[in-house]
Amino acid sequence: MKSIKKQSNGTAFIIFGSTGDLTKRKLIPALYKLYKNGVINKNPIICVGRRDISNTGFLELLNIQKFVNPADMNLFNKFQSLIHYYMLDSKNGSKEFNSYVKKIESKYKCNGNKIFYLALPSSLFEPTTEIIRKSGLLNGKAWKRVVFEKPFGYDLNSAKKLNKAISSVFKERNIYRIDHYLGKELVQNIMVLRFSNSVFEEVWNHNFVDHVQITMSERSGVGTRGDYYEKVGALKDVVQNHMLQVLSLVAMEPPKSTSSKDIKDQKIKVLKSLQQVKASNIVVGQYDRGVVRGKHVDSYKKDVKNSKSHIETFVGLKTFIDTKRWKNVPFYLRAGKRLNQEYAEVNLVLKDVAYKLFPSEKEHYDHNVISVRIQPDEGIAIRFHSKIPGTLKLYPVNMEFCHNCEFGANTLASYERLLSDVLKGSKTLFTRWDFVEHSWKFIDHLSKIIKKKKILHYKSGTSGPKEAEMLVKKDKKEWIKLERRVVL
Repeated sequence: MKSIKKQSNGTAFIIFGSTGDLTKRKLIPALYKLYKNGVINKNPIICVGRRDISNTGFLELLNIQKFVNPADMNLFNKFQSLIHYYMLDSKNGSKEFNSYVKKIESKYKCNGNKIFYLALPSSLFEPTTEIIRKSGLLNGKAWKRVVFEKPFGYDLNSAKKLNKAISSVFKERNIYRIDHYLGKELVQNIMVLRFSNSVFEEVWNHNFVDHVQITMSERSGVGTRGDYYEKVGALKDVVQNHMLQVLSLVAMEPPKSTSSKDIKDQKIKVLKSLQQVKASNIVVGQYDRGVVRGKHVDSYKKDVKNSKSHIETFVGLKTFIDTKRWKNVPFYLRAGKRLNQEYAEVNLVLKDVAYKLFPSEKEHYDHNVISVRIQPDEGIAIRFHSKIPGTLKLYPVNMEFCHNCEFGANTLASYERLLSDVLKGSKTLFTRWDFVEHSWKFIDHLSKIIKKKKILHYKSGTSGPKEAEMLVKKDKKEWIKLERRVVL
């Protein structure tokens, strides 16, 4: 395959939804980092929106210089000159849009390769795809790739309808359904951890694993995303994509190779093997006002200005995977907003040794744990037992690998990595249609249960509803979070 720099030469980026939060906070800063690292160079960035503002006004709206080191301002100004704002409305039709793009491409001597990035709500995916088709910008032999943000639909039926419409314009090989969690370094590292280390792979099964926990805890509330969140809730915002992606990597069988197809084939087998969750094994909650990091915060209802909202901001559930590897091993998942801590991690809790020769300092033995911290202090930790000096009593200790300590903090951030992969044509870190389809089948069943469940309320700044603790306690287990000695 050609180098990434050769791949990027002559490629135009066309971003729809350019005045939105995602473009300002993630996409443009990521493209700047790629420019700074020499991955892109003379690549026009055409930002499409409906606001009637000048190019200068658009750059002021982006306000991306706040991400830039003052010493790099000359480089930043060169990058900023690549950005071109285009207002697309009923007056500026398909022909005008085509002419504008071709004019910009001619200026930069582009080769016709295009990346269309739809930083939009999924309700706008279909009409925007139709705009692209009618514009004639897909004509010619050069490749054209399209990137869609999550969520891809709001349930199975809407996802199928959307996929049918998009597939009539773009072939599957050119469709990139993005889940930025797959761009995170430690998520990518799960396969390496498992399949390149016998110390882990030999115990990564029901013979040694008591249960698995996946936690995604956020201190933030819904912020400016209230309208969106009222349509999805925590289940569709986090579980349907981020959590099921991580779960599939944790539980999958070894792929035949590291090819995108072989990896995705194994991931989809996990989703097909997921047991349907019982109503008694799911907890949903909504945050009330409280205190987060010393600051008083409002309730969800006040944040979204809907006093009657029954949307969940917390989900906890227990499920099983019907495969030989994971026979009778429970998987506990929890995700929520306005919680007391900000972190995401996977914990494989191992079974106790058969013979307990040594007394524990505590009333009960602490299980050995293999912990993969996805964020913020990325790394891997193992909890095991050591003896207290001068005694034969056991005490739990941690052995840690700190990712940034070992490799530095210059690893590509998730959006930088994903955008560079789109340029290369690498689809390993993007979601295939059948994964979307089967994830919605699982989620639609949960949605039906949630509609009948009582929404429990929890104070902001806590660990969530007390009933979520009972989800594991009734199985004589407890939620685990290994405290790191190295915190960056």
